[in-house]
Amino acid sequence: MFSLKLTRDFCIVFLLSMLLLSCSRKNGSPQTLSADSIKAGDSSKTEPAAVPSIRLTYEQRQGKNIYTKYCSVCHGIEGKGDGFNSFSLDPRPRDLSNGQYMKVLTDERLVETVREGGRGVNRSPLMPTWGGRLTKDELTYVVAYVRTFAVNNNAHE
Repeated sequence: MFSLKLTRDFCIVFLLSMLLLSCSRKNGSPQTLSADSIKAGDSSKTEPAAVPSIRLTYEQRQGKNIYTKYCSVCHGIEGKGDGFNSFSLDPRPRDLSNGQYMKVLTDERLVETVREGGRGVNRSPLMPTWGGRLTKDELTYVVAYVRTFAVNNNAHE
């Protein structure tokens, strides 16, 4: 009886310690990718570097999460229209990092495009409507994040 209880207690302690170890990080801070680690081929970092070295607002961070989940498969992580699904689409998704194109679009127009989809704004019918999935705030968060693509692209030109 004593041996069975000892074995059970050992298993519980072992499993809890494994759980704690698997949930902790090496240095306790979030992992990020730097341009140097990408060039050096460092595969120990796991987060994508969608927007290099700018500080995102709360709205932009929320928009990044939504964009990554719903938009990046077609528009790409950096908004260049080169996402995984883009190569099988005709017409290809819009390059959201094109500063000249993006500066003529108002935030209201971008919200309408995301909400109504391509067909709703007389563009590609392949872009789905997101108005039934995303709230008004979430739509504005996505637009706030998408605006960072053109800002960063213009900074590198």
